[in-house]
Amino acid sequence: MKLKSLALAAMVALGGYAAAAQAAETPAGPHISTSGSAVIQAEPDMATLTINVTVKEKEASAAKAQADKRVAQYFDFLKAQGIEKKDINAANISTSPDYVYDKEKEESVIRGYNASRSVTVKVHDLNKLNTLLDGALKSGLNDISAVEFGVNNPEKFRAEVRQKAIDDAVSQAKAVAKGFGTELGAVYSIGYNAPQPVPVMARGKMMLAANAPAAVSADETYEQQTIDFRDQVDVVFELKR
Repeated sequence: MKLKSLALAAMVALGGYAAAAQAAETPAGPHISTSGSAVIQAEPDMATLTINVTVKEKEASAAKAQADKRVAQYFDFLKAQGIEKKDINAANISTSPDYVYDKEKEESVIRGYNASRSVTVKVHDLNKLNTLLDGALKSGLNDISAVEFGVNNPEKFRAEVRQKAIDDAVSQAKAVAKGFGTELGAVYSIGYNAPQPVPVMARGKMMLAANAPAAVSADETYEQQTIDFRDQVDVVFELKR
């Protein structure tokens, strides 16, 4: 019986603590809670290319050498196009056996080796996009896996959309308070979670030049979508009595 009483007392105490914590989220006096949101659309002014190369040879060392040769050739091309070294990343290599099933032996045997490398290039001039992709293919980098559009100064847009969300929250709160014949007081609490950036991928493969209208350049066959920067802020204002 005594244990049951202690357990009940503990539950009451915990419940009281939770209620007190919940009550602390809003002031005891008159107040208003509101959320402000905003969206800004930005035109992409840069892109990140991810390009892969896979080479098959009888020996792993030969496959690696061929992959390295093709990447080095593309590096020379990028340098000639004015791409800075800091905007290129290719510090990776992987090799793996290439198996084939031997019906006579009834087992898998190694018929050669694959060597793979990937190159990531940041392009700050979108007019060069098609040229850099063509150069990759001509250098033997045979897999263009991603074209991701972005902006060179994302912090500028994040700060702008955050301020617009704040202004929206204040504007809504003022309008509602005025409608009830009162005014906003001090800010009691603010709730905010910084939004995660969402990259914009190219919608599809480049239209083949043969299928593109004559008046359209190859660069224009990529669909460069606008990038949406979104933000939201929650705020509680006290109301003047």
